[in-house]
Amino acid sequence: MRLNCIVKALFFLLLAVSIYGNAAGPLMTQSLPVYSEDQGVRDSIIKIYTSFNQYDHQNPWSNVGPRQKYGSGAIIQLPDSDQRVVLTNSHVVSAHTYIEGRKNGQTDRYKLRPLWVSHELDLALLVPFHDHENALFFSGTTPIPLGKLPPLQTDLMLLGYPIGGDTISATKGVLSRLEYQPYSNSGFSFLAGQIDAASNPGNSGGPAVVNGEIIGVLMQGYSPFEASNIAHIVPVNIIRHFLQDIADGHYSGIPSLGIETEELENGFFKTVYGVKENKGVLVRHVIPGSAADGVLQPDDVILELDGYAVGHDKTIVFRGSERVSMDYVVHSRQVGEELGVRVIRDKQVLDLTVTLSQPVNNDLLLGFDGQSAPSYFIYQGLVFTKVTRELLMGAGHDLISYAGLTPVLLNNFRFANEDEVVVILKVLPHEANRGYHNIFLRKVDSVGSEKVRNLRQLVNLIESTEEDFLELNTGYRGLEKIVLNTHLADIVNGEVMWLNGIQHDRSKNFRTKSAVLQVVIPAKVRKS
Repeated sequence: MRLNCIVKALFFLLLAVSIYGNAAGPLMTQSLPVYSEDQGVRDSIIKIYTSFNQYDHQNPWSNVGPRQKYGSGAIIQLPDSDQRVVLTNSHVVSAHTYIEGRKNGQTDRYKLRPLWVSHELDLALLVPFHDHENALFFSGTTPIPLGKLPPLQTDLMLLGYPIGGDTISATKGVLSRLEYQPYSNSGFSFLAGQIDAASNPGNSGGPAVVNGEIIGVLMQGYSPFEASNIAHIVPVNIIRHFLQDIADGHYSGIPSLGIETEELENGFFKTVYGVKENKGVLVRHVIPGSAADGVLQPDDVILELDGYAVGHDKTIVFRGSERVSMDYVVHSRQVGEELGVRVIRDKQVLDLTVTLSQPVNNDLLLGFDGQSAPSYFIYQGLVFTKVTRELLMGAGHDLISYAGLTPVLLNNFRFANEDEVVVILKVLPHEANRGYHNIFLRKVDSVGSEKVRNLRQLVNLIESTEEDFLELNTGYRGLEKIVLNTHLADIVNGEVMWLNGIQHDRSKNFRTKSAVLQVVIPAKVRKS
């Protein structure tokens, strides 16, 4: 009995070896099968290598130092053109000092440069740095066409070069959701597609492909500690808007109405404003200088945008039963186009027209790394700067909420007579500023009786004062006062700068020969 068992075991072992041998042999000589969705596009996926050195917005006199990052991109062809470019995320190449790209299955790297960048939309187009390498770089590749945004639950393939290896990665998933989400690169909210295909650092900029066409570009994801298999793509609608914008050789950006609104869900609320249907949002604030300034007014109720009925929850019907933010109607237009707005004003229905413009304070609130150096001014240990989105996003939501600057971050919110929002970023401790050491992101309202409009004006007001004491009105409506002795300024400034290893008391844009602080090392620590 035992002998029979041994014989049977040997028979099955020999059979298994024979089957494995027959199966393994051909695999060694035949090419590996390629998933049909990947066929024809994988050779147009680029691995991007970026060396970068970004500004430290929490310490605006310094950089964080040179570092490296990696991302992915896809070769596309610009509409109505034969020019080929690499489509990727702007955050993949932001603050770059050097960019290289490598084609799938190749060993050579090519130096690249940004052709167009949209930090708001987290999109960028790259081309070879050297014109003579253009043909060589794109040889053997086929531009991947842009598709249409498919229905939910559509199968897709995510391609790129995530961590875990050096070769191309292809993961499957579905388009599971479409709604407005904050883009982590800029903090602005735009239409985003949620997918569940496995993604990791390095996938950024890689395309989501359906039937051989790009339906989006991966831009951000959640950590495993926050959520499982949730990532967001910049949908193809947004990509097309970007390409249409730059077609005239100029990037105008995303238009904005420039208003603050409030939901009208409460029935009594609707009655007060003469709203009879289950729709409409209330205008609470119109940003000075915005597209809506002079057209819309506080207490207007917006019923429709270009014929799209606006729900009381600030949404419109996107397609079928899907609803998205009413901002999509505005964001789908180009700067300079007109937008029809139907409102209720004083309980009367009015049809108005708004000419769309670039978001108010676009340059002010988009202080992206690599685009512009942060402006600052240090006086007796107080570090003054202007608010940028980069500054606020680096500070964290809890701190900016405590500082009362959340509306600035979310909506470019500002009031009249303010060109910039000036804050005390931090205080470098010294006995002359004792009592103010814990200040962080406190808004500066005025110097004495003079309203602060921008950082340059604040510098002029401080340096031109002839009073014995400098009074700064800060915080909510200027109700928190700071007092400094002006006669100690030179000594305190020099000691603070030396103790903290800071070379300049102000950013380069504020430096003149007569206004640059000469740091003097205190005598008691001066080396012989």
